[in-house]
Amino acid sequence: MIFNKVNKGLRIWFFIVYVGLLTTLSLLPSSDLPSVKLFPYADKLIHLCMYAGFTFLMMWAWPGFFKKDKQLIPLFAVLFYGLGMEILQDMGHVGRSFELTDVAANTLGYLPGWLAYQLFS
Repeated sequence: MIFNKVNKGLRIWFFIVYVGLLTTLSLLPSSDLPSVKLFPYADKLIHLCMYAGFTFLMMWAWPGFFKKDKQLIPLFAVLFYGLGMEILQDMGHVGRSFELTDVAANTLGYLPGWLAYQLFS
């Protein structure tokens, strides 16, 4: 499968770029973000998907590392990174605030990211 044949350095690069984009989107002022209402709590689904990507790309970048008991490391990375982004949003005073439901949605993103990695690896 071509998925598994991508160079490890390129995998790590994808993860780093993704984290940079995630950080940028998380810290943009609210006035710079579109205010499209798709359905109630659509933003929580977006958070979940973004952090599923975070989990998937992290596990894909270092495929041999996250085996057995180390599979929870990405869960803690997602939890602490997402929590940190929420804290920085609250401290930034740019129309964004800390939301515990966003932290929960971010953390729940681990599961689909982990499942996707299991399916494709």
